[in-house]
Amino acid sequence: MSDISREARVHTGGGQWAGPTNSGGFAGIQLSVAGQEAIDRATRILAGVQGGVERAVRSAMSKAVARLQRSNVKAVRERYAISAANIRENENVQVTYTYDSGVQAYVRFGGQRIPLYRFDGATPSQPTRDTSGRLPVMTGEDHWRLVYPSVPAAGHVLKGTSPTRFESAFVARMPNGHVGIYERTGGMTSGGKDEIEELFGPSVPQMLGSEAVEKVLVDDAMQSFEKDLNHSVMAILSGYMR
Repeated sequence: MSDISREARVHTGGGQWAGPTNSGGFAGIQLSVAGQEAIDRATRILAGVQGGVERAVRSAMSKAVARLQRSNVKAVRERYAISAANIRENENVQVTYTYDSGVQAYVRFGGQRIPLYRFDGATPSQPTRDTSGRLPVMTGEDHWRLVYPSVPAAGHVLKGTSPTRFESAFVARMPNGHVGIYERTGGMTSGGKDEIEELFGPSVPQMLGSEAVEKVLVDDAMQSFEKDLNHSVMAILSGYMR
């Protein structure tokens, strides 16, 4: 079994990358007010400022969430071979705040599975034909045509692994302009043509969906919270934050 096949099973629960369903779901990360010592200190300093502590805490929490949103890209790229631009393009971030008992933020990272073509190391870089010989291809019901086959595609998702070459996969551009790595399924379309499916890697929620990654992100965000809380306190005292 190739490295890519193993990665596919880890991230899609036993399925394959290729398939008509491209679900990603959501990975949620909860941020609660932490650093009680820092909050107690802020409370003492801002004792004479009406609503001062609440404003300082909310400002610091907002910045902690912003840091978490930036850190998720770094956390993904530490393990996966994908650019920051392709992560951001394929993720959906939703943030919900609650103020029932202190400030809490719930950050949800969503998005569909990312095309394998968008991961680093995918080759060829564009649709390429192998002109060394032609092969018969079904182009309609009971109709065959000799065409130059596409150069076999290769790809991977994890850093530290080499791109795996798929003899039956190829890079193709769809009529809507989308470029991806596709593989023939062996089936036929309703129009009698060879059926193809695109190969996908994991989604951003799947790449973030481990307790180890979540702990790193939360710890980093809460360190930011305590630091920014002190800055917010000083800004309120100086009159810069109202």
